[in-house]
Amino acid sequence: NAIALMSQPPEFHAARPPQRVLLVDDDELELELMADRLRSLGFETHTVSDGAAALELLKTQSFPVVITDWQMPRMDGIRLTESLRSQGDSETYIIMLTVLDDHSSHERGYFAGVDDYLSKRAPHAKVVAGIRAAFRAVEMRQALHAVQQQQGTSLVSDVATGVLADRLRAEV
Repeated sequence: NAIALMSQPPEFHAARPPQRVLLVDDDELELELMADRLRSLGFETHTVSDGAAALELLKTQSFPVVITDWQMPRMDGIRLTESLRSQGDSETYIIMLTVLDDHSSHERGYFAGVDDYLSKRAPHAKVVAGIRAAFRAVEMRQALHAVQQQQGTSLVSDVATGVLADRLRAEV
């Protein structure tokens, strides 16, 4: 059961395959520091320097979590997010990790399809917690998708009545 799995100590997760993260940032030093930190925690990381390179890589490889900077040459993080969402990718969890930390930036990011918004100034522990939460959300999205395929389109009414949560718990 997925809930029991998530509550297990970190040693229990050692047998699981690495969790893949795509890091997108034009600042090479920032990119390598983040990649090294995440690798030391057991994440499998890949890095690219802008949104256009990320889109190319995502055509051939799957990454459940994408962490992107906002301000980059060629294609920024917002355009990357909008492109992924317009292609129908609703399962990839996108974290905008940037110095832009005002309300209008947050609103713009969420409107584009960003799932979470973290400041580059945030403590490392908060960033890691956000990434771990992202993988839990991906697992739930996959479970929801499986239930939707199994149950058909009748789930729309279930969401309004709250039955979906009970079905997800039972499925998981």
